[in-house]
Amino acid sequence: MKRLSIYTFTLLLGIFWMMSNTTNVKAQQTKKIILAGYKHDPPVPTSGSGLATVTLHGDTLTVKGKFEDLSANYSGAYLMVSIRGQSGNQLHRLKAELNEDKTGGKLLGKENRFVLSKAQKALLKKGGFYINISSFENQKGELRGNIGPLGK
Repeated sequence: MKRLSIYTFTLLLGIFWMMSNTTNVKAQQTKKIILAGYKHDPPVPTSGSGLATVTLHGDTLTVKGKFEDLSANYSGAYLMVSIRGQSGNQLHRLKAELNEDKTGGKLLGKENRFVLSKAQKALLKKGGFYINISSFENQKGELRGNIGPLGK
């Protein structure tokens, strides 16, 4: 039996590694979500804004991002489920690290990971999730971002 040279072995190992990582990358989907007051119905007048990144990897959904300039102190951030013709329902409360004046902050991905059920993944695939950030002046939500269809 012929032995492989170290070069051939390393090359084959590299090809195997690239192929296995390519499969993992395909299984992961990411979307950038703009968070704004005009996305509410009716629109919320605010100077606040934000950007979130939502990643689905297998059954795990991760939310990270930042927001700023809320009209009053932050009161909460939520991953919401929206069914057409109905107001949204809270699925998960998002954890935020607030800035000094409490009108902005960061959503840290490591603290905002959620394993989704089969039914929740089906809703996400249909575009039934959104992010809602509330202030004490706008308790029903000041910033909103629709996640849109995500998943296979």
